[in-house]
Amino acid sequence: MVSFFLSLVSGLFLSAAFAPLNLWFSLPLSIALFLYAVTKTRHPYFVAFVFALVFNYFTLSWTGTFVGLIPTILLVLLQSVFYLPLGLISFKRGRVSRVWLVLPLLLVCDELRSNFPFGGFGWNRLSFSQADAPYRLIASYFGDLSLSAIAISLGIALYLFFARAQLVSVALIMLCSTVAILLPAQTAGQGSARILAIQGNVPQLGLDFNLRAKEVFQMHVKQTNIALSQIDSKPDVILWPENAVDVDPFINRDVNDQIADIAIKSDTPIIAGVVLKAPQGLQNASIMWSNKGKVATTYVKRALTPFGEYIPLRLLSEFVSPLSKNVTDFITGDKAVMHAFAGIKASPIICYELIDDATMNSSVSGTNLMLVQTNNATFAKSSQSMQQLNIGRIRAIENNRWLVSVSTTGVSAVINNEGQVVSVTKQNRAGYLYDKVNIIAEESTAHRFGSLSSIVLILASLSVYLRKRSYDA
Repeated sequence: MVSFFLSLVSGLFLSAAFAPLNLWFSLPLSIALFLYAVTKTRHPYFVAFVFALVFNYFTLSWTGTFVGLIPTILLVLLQSVFYLPLGLISFKRGRVSRVWLVLPLLLVCDELRSNFPFGGFGWNRLSFSQADAPYRLIASYFGDLSLSAIAISLGIALYLFFARAQLVSVALIMLCSTVAILLPAQTAGQGSARILAIQGNVPQLGLDFNLRAKEVFQMHVKQTNIALSQIDSKPDVILWPENAVDVDPFINRDVNDQIADIAIKSDTPIIAGVVLKAPQGLQNASIMWSNKGKVATTYVKRALTPFGEYIPLRLLSEFVSPLSKNVTDFITGDKAVMHAFAGIKASPIICYELIDDATMNSSVSGTNLMLVQTNNATFAKSSQSMQQLNIGRIRAIENNRWLVSVSTTGVSAVINNEGQVVSVTKQNRAGYLYDKVNIIAEESTAHRFGSLSSIVLILASLSVYLRKRSYDA
């Protein structure tokens, strides 16, 4: 019973590391509690599953805001299955070395659930809770998985300290963590740019945020005109969020004309999130109109949101949730595109693509600024938007780039390459951000090595466990 209770508490502690609480240090605490629970029980797989259920439910409960509880429960169950191998930690009960197995197991778990099934769902990847951790800059050297590795290792150290075991290992973990804290940012600025990001809001929150055609668009036009009348200098670009243009501007010519008119009168290019009606189906796109009012570049979203922009296993999904019938499958893009303006090479990243490693890596290559366009209207009253903000902060560190994230309903933010929020809007109201961002062309070490750093970290963590086990034997 004690182990069951501690598994509940450790799951709660782990969820507290994420928004809305953002208590980064509760991740190591949760690992220490979980290790105590799983090493004191005769039902380790049950304890591991309860730990995962509690963690996933409280971090992902927002997914059921408008689609109901059943889809959320199914998502939580699926995500929690990946944590079952944590029960292996209880194997060979007399050995202290078994606790080190939690490190490679959790790292592999994070990687697997971020990629499988249906492209994965790594929204609550452990590293995404560490945006405020003092050692966060290590992500620019070894990738976001290194953040998870340090936090988990601190949890192991905490457990060993109170168990009065392997105190030399505890000291080494603390030393490595201190070194990580002292790492400098990989800054190499090459100028700056002024970005005007427009948060136009929506007429109503929820799945039907764009029920009335062009209303979301007109709200962004209005907020853009307000912003242009209030700022004291010309921006280098105007950025609108995903779905800001809620009708196809090439079918609705009046919409295209209004966007072109703003671009020409302000002498500023506009990058807008647009829904296109292509011959083969709908496309979620990021389009840049030049300051001459002409379409310059078009990027079509490549990593679509499962169950949001397309329905996997449609027959089964529609049986589980009738709302699945309302989802029209979008068509994916096939290549990375950069928006170039004023000497800037910007990588457009549309919402869900922020958690897709492969898409992120190809999008950022060759660019010097990250632009995230997202629409949080469906989950506007939940912690989803703040969680996404923290994901953006980690991605900015990992890629050594400034990142501008703009949402229809908020939060929108400007984030520097150290993961610090320079400015942020309030949620569920119209507003804008007008900030100077630094342009950085140099690739981070983490970006240069890509997935290789994750493989090395996992192999290194496994070798540490094997070494500890042989010492125990």
